[in-house]
Amino acid sequence: MFRLTVYTPRSARSIIEVSLLPGFDLTSNNFNMRLFIMASVLGIVSAIGGFSYWQLSHARNPFPSSSLLVLPDARVIADFRLADQDSQPFTLANLRGKWSLIFFGYTQCPDVCPSTLYELQKVNDILKQSLPNKADRPQILFFSVDPERDTAAKLKQYLAYFDPDFIGVTGDDAQLLPLTRQMGIAYRIEEHEPGATQYDVAHSASILLMNPAGRLYGAFPAPHDAEKISADMLTIIED
Repeated sequence: MFRLTVYTPRSARSIIEVSLLPGFDLTSNNFNMRLFIMASVLGIVSAIGGFSYWQLSHARNPFPSSSLLVLPDARVIADFRLADQDSQPFTLANLRGKWSLIFFGYTQCPDVCPSTLYELQKVNDILKQSLPNKADRPQILFFSVDPERDTAAKLKQYLAYFDPDFIGVTGDDAQLLPLTRQMGIAYRIEEHEPGATQYDVAHSASILLMNPAGRLYGAFPAPHDAEKISADMLTIIED
C-alpha cells in the first residue's frame, strides 16, 4: 500500500491510497504505475499549491468568461536571486516593467509541463497577431524546480522546442523554496541517490501572472486553455 498524506492551509487532510500488487517494488521501472502514482501526487500537490491557495485568498474572476483568478491585492514578492538559461543572474528586477506568465516545472516532466508549455506557445502565437511589438507582450518564463538535472544549457535546449521567446530560470532549493512558498507553489522531488538521473518531481500546475510592478497578480489554474488565457491577457494589457 502506498499512502500520501498532505495537509492544506486549513489543516484539512487529503489522503490518497494506491493498492499495489503483492511484491510490487516502488523503485522498479514499472513506468505506468510510477506515472499513475506521481500523477495522483501531482493532483494533490496542484490543489494545495494552486486551487486551495487561490480560494483561501478570495481570488475572483475579473471577466465573465475568464480563466484567470485574481488576488484581491497584488502580492508583494521578496527579492530573490536565481539564474536564467544563459547563466545570467535573474532577480525580481527581471519581472518588473511588463506582465509575466510563469510556470514551475522540470524538463523531464512526462505530461503536464510539455502540455502547458504547448498551450503557452499558442498563447504567444495568438498575442503576436494583436501585439506585434514584442515589448507589448507578456514574457513567458519556465522556472525549473529540478536544479540537479536542469542545467542552463538543458533549459535553453528544452524551451527552444516550444518557443525561442521563452525564458528558463532555475536555482538551488535554498533559493527556490522561499520563492515558491511566497507564490503558493508546491513541489516535491522523489528521494534518490546522489547523481541519479531517473526520479520524479511532483509540482503545482497553475500558471502564475505577475504584474509590471513585479507583484503576484493572479493565476490561471489547470487545465489551461490558450484561447481563454490570450483573451484575458489582451483585456488586461489593453486596459
